[in-house]
Amino acid sequence: MSRLFNASFSLSVLVVGVLLFLYVTPLRAQSEEWSTKAQRVLQLAEEIDQRTASSSRYEKKDREALVAQLERLQKRLESTEKLLKQTRKDVTETSKIRAEMADQYQQQMADMKTVEGIFRTALQQTISRFNTSPVSVLHPEKLSLLNTMAAGELLLEIKDMQQYAAMVFDDMEKTATMETAEAPVIVLDGHSEKRLLHRAGGFFLGYMDGKKAVFALPQGNLPASSILAHGGAGKYMISWFRGESEIVPVDITGGTAFKAIEQKQGLREWIEDGGVLLYPILLAGLVGVVITLLKTIHLLGQRKLTTKHRERVFRLIEKNGDAETFLGKIRFCPAAQVLLACVSFKDKGLDAIDSSVEESITSEQLKLERFLSAIGVLASICPLLGLLGTVTGMIGTFQAITIYGTGDPRMMSTGISEALVTTQAGLAVAIPLLLAHHFLKRRVAVLVADMERAGSGITALLSSR
Repeated sequence: MSRLFNASFSLSVLVVGVLLFLYVTPLRAQSEEWSTKAQRVLQLAEEIDQRTASSSRYEKKDREALVAQLERLQKRLESTEKLLKQTRKDVTETSKIRAEMADQYQQQMADMKTVEGIFRTALQQTISRFNTSPVSVLHPEKLSLLNTMAAGELLLEIKDMQQYAAMVFDDMEKTATMETAEAPVIVLDGHSEKRLLHRAGGFFLGYMDGKKAVFALPQGNLPASSILAHGGAGKYMISWFRGESEIVPVDITGGTAFKAIEQKQGLREWIEDGGVLLYPILLAGLVGVVITLLKTIHLLGQRKLTTKHRERVFRLIEKNGDAETFLGKIRFCPAAQVLLACVSFKDKGLDAIDSSVEESITSEQLKLERFLSAIGVLASICPLLGLLGTVTGMIGTFQAITIYGTGDPRMMSTGISEALVTTQAGLAVAIPLLLAHHFLKRRVAVLVADMERAGSGITALLSSR
């Protein structure tokens, strides 16, 4: 096609050139020049025909080559389409297999993570148990290996699980045996040193410190702490260490009982926790107890006038006997003092007798009620002091929260202890004082009623004479 196009283009250019030459060039009449030019044109025409024929041959060959190439391309396209179809089919099947394998992989990974999660939970629980196990004190390498496993971020392997199971079974076997070995321990004076520790199963670990029996409390990777054994536990331990007894005290709480013993609060710690306001409460309680005891002794020592004494006094008055001497011999009886005052005014008229009765009753009542108001005031003040301590302690607690936050409850324990201890002390002092005050007031009321009854009787007797 390209050759044919070139030949046609060349012919067109030649014709145009000839026409331009004919029109542009002046016509000459000479026959020779015209003949020469005609021959030249004929020659050019022949050359053009030859070239046209040649171009036709080339065009035919090109067409045949193009058709053959097109047929080859069509065949290749058909084979390529078949290959593409097969490839697509293979890709679809591969994608399906890949998706199935991905799902299977995800399911297996989920199962593995579940297993690992269960294993790590069991591992943490085992570490917690090993931290309080007497076996770990004598064999610390096991606890270190468990901590190394727990600290790893990669998936645990089967060999790790097998090693873990072997350690657990070995620990179970050791908890059924007794063992004696040297290990570091924090002794009673606070420093660390090696001691010969005796282990019985998984619930007892102790040693002898001179003549004292000491419990060794496991503390994980740290040396075991020491707690002095008191009372019967210490005696049993000493006998067991010496081989004289088969009885040994054990701690089945895993150290919780020992921690409770350590946290047990004594009187000194209780006073320190109460703060400054605890001292006035205790002082008020001490003063109240002293006054209560003195007034109780005083009021319980005062007796009522017996019927026998009252009748004898009345007979002496009727017979003009020496009633004053008889009444003077009656001790610790307020009613006798009232009768004595009345007898001394028996010859001065009824008004004088009534006045003496009232004055003597009032005088004796004041003696009986002396310091009772102080007990009542102290019983009222102590709860208020306890409430003041509560407010002060809560203020300290909120200040600690402002400074340190709520992350560590121990930072708030001081203020809370002060609030609770002062309230406890205030109520503990006030309640007994209040009960004692009520009892003593009741005792005074009984004695006053006895004095009034005796005064009314002698007044009626003297007025009838």
